[in-house]
Amino acid sequence: MSKIFKNIAVAIITPTHTKKSFDIGLELAKRIDSDLTVIECMFKIQPKLYFFETKSDKKIAQGQISKLKTELENWKKIAKNEGINIKTKFALTDSIAHWVIDYVKDNKIDLLIVDYPKLSPIEMSLYDDIINTIHHESHCHLLTTKQ
Repeated sequence: MSKIFKNIAVAIITPTHTKKSFDIGLELAKRIDSDLTVIECMFKIQPKLYFFETKSDKKIAQGQISKLKTELENWKKIAKNEGINIKTKFALTDSIAHWVIDYVKDNKIDLLIVDYPKLSPIEMSLYDDIINTIHHESHCHLLTTKQ
């Protein structure tokens, strides 16, 4: 019998998120012996000057990268304690939806789990669009976790 989901990915796309999607992905990977990947995407903050990246822009980008790397290391530690090997990937991008869609296609992800916590009305409309785009354009199963 073949595995129902060989490759599971947890996508963390909102600035405020819960651990729920990670926990579900970890438990599924453990139960059905699947590969697990955690990907974190954040909008890249645009440079203040259109054609030129200033030192403060570079410092802000380094802060974003540092935050993502720290969080991914925490996910790795939790998975290691559970006996699960995971891959991690992060991206600072202009289009979260298209980056996730490309990642899912390129890495043959069977199940994508996306965290969708309570957000402000402004954030909600933005992330609704992102999740809808991922849902319609990625050709894998999509599980959205809510609070």
